[in-house]
Amino acid sequence: MTAVAGSEGAGGAEPGFDPGDRWVPVDRRWLGLDRATLLPALIVLGLAILMGSILPAIDAAVPYHDTAAAGDIMQLDGGITFTPAPGWGITDGVRAGADQVTKAYPPTAKLVDGPIRFSVYTAPFAGNAVDLLRQIERTDALLNGDSAITGDPAVITNQDGAKGLLARFTRGGSDGVIAAFVLDGRGVQAVALGPTGLTPAQTQDIAEMIVSIGRTREAV
Repeated sequence: MTAVAGSEGAGGAEPGFDPGDRWVPVDRRWLGLDRATLLPALIVLGLAILMGSILPAIDAAVPYHDTAAAGDIMQLDGGITFTPAPGWGITDGVRAGADQVTKAYPPTAKLVDGPIRFSVYTAPFAGNAVDLLRQIERTDALLNGDSAITGDPAVITNQDGAKGLLARFTRGGSDGVIAAFVLDGRGVQAVALGPTGLTPAQTQDIAEMIVSIGRTREAV
């Protein structure tokens, strides 16, 4: 009688266990996971956490060395001025009267308040506020190509009675506004961007900075 190899009591060797290609040796496991695939997975997870929470937190916590105080006036090229909200950090731009020698001022000023960004830019412009806002929409220079203006623009009036336009836009999970003024041949673009759900105080700060935009009498 022929013995069947591997059967009990037959004295033959049992067939070896074939774990297949997906089996991971014990010395390559960590907490039951394959060490070879664990590291790439942790790298991906780490990048997701970094991009989703740590970097925005770092960005919001970046120290600035200049803070706006009550009574400060920011001045830009062409005599454009605005009043920064007290307590906001000044990351770019200069105060009025800072350069008494050349009296030259930059075309841009930027402020921050936590995750909120506010910037003002000016340049010569032949047209009105409607033309300026249309140009912004057409070129998408300020919106970086990944934003969309929502709703119809609203007419706004600055502290000197000059008319401008205000439009809302969205970018990812953030909300923003763009204000456009043309003051004696100078185009002025003000952009505020921040997370949804701003406090009434933050909204008020942004509104007051926008309507404070004007032009010095000496520049007219």
